Amino acid sequence: MRNGVGLKPLILGGSQERNMRAGTENLYGIVGLAKAMEVAYRDLDEHIHHVSGLKAHMKQRLKEEIPGVSFNGDSGPESLYTVLSVNFPEDGKSEMLLYNLDIEGVACSGGSACSSGSNKGSHVMAALYPDQTGANLRFSFSRYTTKDEIDRTLEVLKRVFEPVIAGARVKA
Repeated sequence: MRNGVGLKPLILGGSQERNMRAGTENLYGIVGLAKAMEVAYRDLDEHIHHVSGLKAHMKQRLKEEIPGVSFNGDSGPESLYTVLSVNFPEDGKSEMLLYNLDIEGVACSGGSACSSGSNKGSHVMAALYPDQTGANLRFSFSRYTTKDEIDRTLEVLKRVFEPVIAGARVKA
């Protein structure tokens, strides 16, 4: 560093790096992060294939088993493979859907990621789909998600939406 530059340390308390930084580099943390990145990327293609298959399976089953279901945004093969945003039909109990799934042990989120933890609808979803009714849920998938978990989620959803499904059968 050239003399007279006028830089001041961001972290105070030590004299490392000619009094410009406090503390010693976390060598174990640096090596651990490098190893974690190596492990994460080693099987990445296999993980992407697995997770994409789960998402496609859930999307197909939802279309087959829940009348009136639709998908927000691009949910095809070129979309983010770890997330599926679903709009469920209005059934008079849509505001309780997330609560009912939670009671059944199904972990998902209402609306968009930027509204997580909110007890009101997502302002983003409302702006993107102003005429949309029903409930929006966001399902996330990882390399640890199993097909059995997806199938169980679908069984719970079928149970919750049984009146809608029965009504669709009557109309058909």
